[in-house]
Amino acid sequence: MSAPTILRHIHLPDITPFALAQSLQSHLVTKFLAHKALISSTNPPPNPPPNLPPAPIPTILTFVPTPVYTTGRREHDSLTPAQISLLKAPLLPEKKSWYNPRQQSEWADIVQTLRGGQTTFHGPGQLVIYPILDLKSQFPEWKRGLSVRCYVNLLEQATINTLDTWGLKGIRTENPGVWEEEGERKIAALGVHLRRNITSYGVGLNVTTDLRWFERIVACGLVGKGVTSMSQLGGEKKLWRGGSPGREASQKWAKWILGDGEEDRGQEIEMAEDGRWNTKTKTAKQLRARMKPSIVGRAWVREFAKGLYGEGGEEKVQKVDLKDMEDVDDEILGPLVQRRRRRIIPEGEEELLRFGEEELRRELLRGHN
Repeated sequence: MSAPTILRHIHLPDITPFALAQSLQSHLVTKFLAHKALISSTNPPPNPPPNLPPAPIPTILTFVPTPVYTTGRREHDSLTPAQISLLKAPLLPEKKSWYNPRQQSEWADIVQTLRGGQTTFHGPGQLVIYPILDLKSQFPEWKRGLSVRCYVNLLEQATINTLDTWGLKGIRTENPGVWEEEGERKIAALGVHLRRNITSYGVGLNVTTDLRWFERIVACGLVGKGVTSMSQLGGEKKLWRGGSPGREASQKWAKWILGDGEEDRGQEIEMAEDGRWNTKTKTAKQLRARMKPSIVGRAWVREFAKGLYGEGGEEKVQKVDLKDMEDVDDEILGPLVQRRRRRIIPEGEEELLRFGEEELRRELLRGHN
């Protein structure tokens, strides 16, 4: 099977209902499985006929979900009523956020998934990364395709390299996932599912996640271990106070964006809201401001692409807008592209936004700018 020429990146905007992201992932996986079934049924020779449709494009789906506890495929039915009650209890935010400036209580759903592993949390401030590709495809760095172990290693390494871009150190341990350098707190959870070598699920990287959500569970079933986030680690390492750590991180950004030999321009690199790179003064505090899941996601995809294609692999990444995805059915894209937002403004003070096509238990409050 020849190497795909591009790696498609789709980032869902805003806070996305977890069920909608799951629907899109399932649709993309189904496309791969249907193509493999067609290839198997035609039993092509080494040089298949030209009328066979091309294979689906390897895709990385990134998004920030509404609060949800997900269970592995073997664990969901073992939750007790007391555990379910605890997980569904409201959580009052400690501070304001762009999606909840009034600090209203939030609720998490509980969803069973097909991935391996145990219960974990996904929610605002976390980057969820779902690569969907065929492990048997030939890539420049993987002429015979990827084994499951090599694929998991690739997920971990892309995460470690992304953390390094922000001046943070992530490591592997005997436990799954990526951990801070002491090996006591997990910063990224891994859980994958394979069907006919088609991947789904992937990585949950804590960027600015409210870590109190994890206090209700034994994260990934690891007793005695904790969790952390990029924001928390950066604060502990004093990256946001300038000085050497901040300069080193900025230099890594310059090398990432401009290439080798451009480290000295690290203080001039800035990413605009539209995703383009500008040359402005960059301080350690601005580095922290760039710690947004959408930007972290872009960095992660670049690192993953380099793991598949080798140096220069980031040039294979093609960022795609939802409305331009011609290979996805309208019933899947509709709720994502045209999410219904019903506005209710009591006494001119609050704007109530309702996301998704279905009724959501949790309503996000957003104030006026």
